[in-house]
Amino acid sequence: MSRPRLLVAGGGVGAVEAVLALGEHAPDTFDLTLLAPGPALVLAPESVAEATGGPPANRFDLAAIAVDLGVRLVGGALDAVDVARKRVITSDGTALDYDALLLALGAVPGPVLPGAVRFGGVRDVPAVRSALERAEGASRPRIAFVATGAVGWTLPVYELAMLAAARFDEGGRDRTLMVVTAEAEPLGVFGRAASRKIAHQLSQLRITVKTATMAEGVEGGRLWFAAGGSVATDLVVALPEPRGPDVRGLPSDQNGFVPVDRFGRVSGAPAVWAAGDMTARPLKQGGLAAQQAEAAARSIAAWAGADVEPQPYEPVLRGLLLTGAGPRYLRRSATSTVPSTSSERPLWSLDAKIAAGRLAPYLHARPELRLGGHP
Repeated sequence: MSRPRLLVAGGGVGAVEAVLALGEHAPDTFDLTLLAPGPALVLAPESVAEATGGPPANRFDLAAIAVDLGVRLVGGALDAVDVARKRVITSDGTALDYDALLLALGAVPGPVLPGAVRFGGVRDVPAVRSALERAEGASRPRIAFVATGAVGWTLPVYELAMLAAARFDEGGRDRTLMVVTAEAEPLGVFGRAASRKIAHQLSQLRITVKTATMAEGVEGGRLWFAAGGSVATDLVVALPEPRGPDVRGLPSDQNGFVPVDRFGRVSGAPAVWAAGDMTARPLKQGGLAAQQAEAAARSIAAWAGADVEPQPYEPVLRGLLLTGAGPRYLRRSATSTVPSTSSERPLWSLDAKIAAGRLAPYLHARPELRLGGHP
């Protein structure tokens, strides 16, 4: 009897985490194909350090990973899903049939604050680095880092500010740095205790934070606020609003994100699951994508008859904040006796930027999979 054909679409953290989970929960159960749009798994959260003058984000060879895990790798970007025929179509017109489909396509950068330099990850590193270098030409650079209200995951904007502060301070340069955010408190998603410590550290670094503030745009050398007023700036860097991939053939919300249940199942699409930033859940973050991939993998394994109990997605939010000195580890868990935690000591294993339960130890144990150079 032939094994069911499982197609995992995506080349990021969620996709590879799901493949690893399926290898544990349902070994030798599937004829598994990984459809990836590029040759490398890029740890995109590390690009913040690169944008401010640090080393490039780590990249890993997807072809070597596929060989190591015993899966077929197909290059290409998914364009559409034919649910009735259980078939996907890639952007170059290739058709791939499946019995079960797991999508982990990620999100794409959407609108950004008018007049600001966009930072949405790896693709924006050169522009941000160049903008910071130009700003250094001012006698006392005035730089604002902005997260608008539609940005759920704001941690990169604080990292940009802190790493920029370290960059200027190491060079003995004076500067005026500001974070502008619609949040009620800095990184409030991690809870009150963690937020207070972050606010204190920002104050020590002489970074001004304007919370509960909606930025409207950059014009005439000033950052303007929606409720009135403005500040003079030499540079404004802003996080873009995320948008979903808007996959043809699947349900999506007004922003192109796919709605899923707590097991990752896509409503109205039998044998189709989705995980990570492409789903309609508001927080787009690598560690959460890995947890969603785990829930989906368990559900798929049970669907195929494996002896595994599906477990719903119950997120624990973990974030490693780069500060320019030592990293700060943040955690928010609704089920913990200490729901909000901030620590200078690691709160999870391997000191990884992305807290992915299987992927982090897998990559750590296989340094030969790492690619050199820039992403």
